[in-house]
Amino acid sequence: KKEAKKNFKEGGAAPPTGAPPAAAAKKAAAPIIRPMMTKSKLAPNQLAFNPNVSLSERPVISLTIAILTNTIIDYELLSDHTRSGCALGLPSGNGEVSGDLAIARFIAKRAASASLLGGSDEEDVALMDQWVDYALSLSKFGLARRALSIQRTLDPLLVTGTYVVGHSLSLADVALFASLGFPSTEESKAEIARICPTGCPTLRWMEMMSNSPAVKEATQLAVGVAKNAEATLEQGAVLDPLAAGMAYLEGATPGSTTTRFPPEPSGYLHVGHAKASLLNDYYARRYKGRLVVRFDDTNPSKEKDEYQTSIIEDLGKIGVKPDVVTFTSDYFETIKQYALWMIDNGLAYMDDTPQEQMQ
Repeated sequence: KKEAKKNFKEGGAAPPTGAPPAAAAKKAAAPIIRPMMTKSKLAPNQLAFNPNVSLSERPVISLTIAILTNTIIDYELLSDHTRSGCALGLPSGNGEVSGDLAIARFIAKRAASASLLGGSDEEDVALMDQWVDYALSLSKFGLARRALSIQRTLDPLLVTGTYVVGHSLSLADVALFASLGFPSTEESKAEIARICPTGCPTLRWMEMMSNSPAVKEATQLAVGVAKNAEATLEQGAVLDPLAAGMAYLEGATPGSTTTRFPPEPSGYLHVGHAKASLLNDYYARRYKGRLVVRFDDTNPSKEKDEYQTSIIEDLGKIGVKPDVVTFTSDYFETIKQYALWMIDNGLAYMDDTPQEQMQ
């Protein structure tokens, strides 16, 4: 070091900068430190929440968004009495995300549903974020104050508009509806109606939201997570008590429930068929929906008209009367188009391996 400084003072070479070669090599070889996985009790895609809290404190926004994006089937609902809030196990298994709005945003982005988040227009996205933030800021106030604040803010907007942002239902609508207490049942709607001025645009918007099929299904899923309750969504739509041994049908709403019994017309009905048909008929009748009998006529070498006639007659003998009778062959062209679409998108392939080689 002294010799280097001396040379520098005398006009020689400057002292070497940086770490010595050995140290630099050691530094370059240092292992990459990766973040540790966040521990979570939830399996991937499990959505957990407490069934003992009020409806508005359950993940109603997340459930509605999942239904609107047709991804609700991807998530498993879990009743957890120990949780104070809601959480979703991340698909990667690397932890969980908490909070209804955070989960809803994740579900919408994962489903690539830009329209629910404001679309591609930057101004609409900004407006969306503004309304969602506004809905979140009201959470510290009581219901009456929240309802009046939303009514006074939304009324001027809804005089000429149907939705809060753009021309379709979005996260802003669902977040503000949740801030109102998610008034999807007759009782909760009546409570908001007592607070807000009669005939105001916000009440019209609330009625539209409460009649949305996605909102109705989300309500039933949130209320029925513990498998011991269901919501009354419309006045006079009280459902019959469950028959002994039967369970609530998850997410079912009166008037929009369809069940299916798909026999193959290659033989007569037996006891197993009777059980399946009676179960489907029971739920179709209880939820004021419809039962579809769909003949799975995909094996013509074994099928006969005799069996088809016999099946309908035998169903009638046990009190099962289908609302609609269809045949799988009616949809062959549709099924073919879906198969081609899956192949084109790398989701399926045709295997032309000879049968002998497969065996």
